[in-house]
Amino acid sequence: MSFSGKPTTLVEQQIDNDGFWPDLSVSEFQKGYRLPGEYLGDMLVVDLTTAMFEVNADLARCKSRWQSAGVSCVKSADTRVLPERTFHVATYKRAVYSRAKASLLTQFATVTRRDSAENTGKEAPERAETFLSFSQQAVRSLQGRGRMTAALL
Repeated sequence: MSFSGKPTTLVEQQIDNDGFWPDLSVSEFQKGYRLPGEYLGDMLVVDLTTAMFEVNADLARCKSRWQSAGVSCVKSADTRVLPERTFHVATYKRAVYSRAKASLLTQFATVTRRDSAENTGKEAPERAETFLSFSQQAVRSLQGRGRMTAALL
């Protein structure tokens, strides 16, 4: 239950992915990322789907490289080809779920619409930036890159 008194209703919906990356569960997202009960299920689905497409685009080269090595699906990949597949599934979900939460947090003020409902823990810009950073860290990990990169200008 959220502080508004509205119970958090879990949305039992699966979002189908492209077959290579794992499918996503809205209820897993809600439980794992403690989303406020004020968000409508449709809003969760839209932002989660958008985040999935964005992360998939970020990982297109990685996917292509793994497919060239014979991996057709990360979740069931041969451990001799992709030994850390379990880690990759969890990291992929972290990338998508964190990016979706970052997007949803920026919309919280429009969800509550009352001054008395202001919640800086849910609305502060740095909260969204933190979750977007978590997403980018997970994407970089899947790409085999470190947390920081230096570029020659």
